[in-house]
Amino acid sequence: MTTLLVATSEGVPLRLDLAGMGSRLLAGLVDFSILAIAYLLLLIALLLPVNFDPTGISGFAVGLLIGGIVLLVIGYHVVFHALFGGQTPGKRALGIKVASSDGQPATVMQYVLRALLMPIDLVLWIPVPLGLVAIAATAKHQRLGDIVAGTLLVRVRSAKAAREPYEEESWSKLQQKHLPLTPGTAAHLAPEDREVLRELLTRTEITDGARRRLFVSAARTYSARLQLGGFEDARDVIRELYLYAREAAGRTTA
Repeated sequence: MTTLLVATSEGVPLRLDLAGMGSRLLAGLVDFSILAIAYLLLLIALLLPVNFDPTGISGFAVGLLIGGIVLLVIGYHVVFHALFGGQTPGKRALGIKVASSDGQPATVMQYVLRALLMPIDLVLWIPVPLGLVAIAATAKHQRLGDIVAGTLLVRVRSAKAAREPYEEESWSKLQQKHLPLTPGTAAHLAPEDREVLRELLTRTEITDGARRRLFVSAARTYSARLQLGGFEDARDVIRELYLYAREAAGRTTA
């Protein structure tokens, strides 16, 4: 398994486990099977009334379906990736997803660019599909669509991989608060910020010295960005910010 470390804007390195050739091929096979079955069912449904349709609309629809198969494939990938956090049914089954090269969630435009170049990756053979050659040859296992769109295929980390930090605590019930956080602060925190803070609190593969440096760097960045002022202990900043972000996220989804 190839692991990639990318630095976030807060100076916190995120570890991304890149998806390998096998999982990508299996995910593609699942998606191909779903598309093929849906396409055949739709084609049969349109062909049945052709001989009994004096208007010719059914025949026209069949022609559109046959001629638009590439658009159907592109639309399938754009829609599923955009609506389900970078995953198609095949990727969800294999536990992988599309992410931006900086480790953040990919944008809709990145999904579109990636899907538009898929026909080239699949159709151009030299002597195997260009996409497979690119995945095998590039350090980040990217096909042409990934390179142009600035995306990666990464493994989805299990929610059970690390215990939830401060599981029994909540920000509103803290006896002592060190940060001037207000309800308006939540508007300046994205879901990615909560994941960065959680990553900081749960990672175990780094030394105590490296952990302290990461905490100080992240605490300084967030304090400046959120105008929280100075602090004495970076651990208090990260802990309180995470509890606040988790509680704020719970309020927005309630």
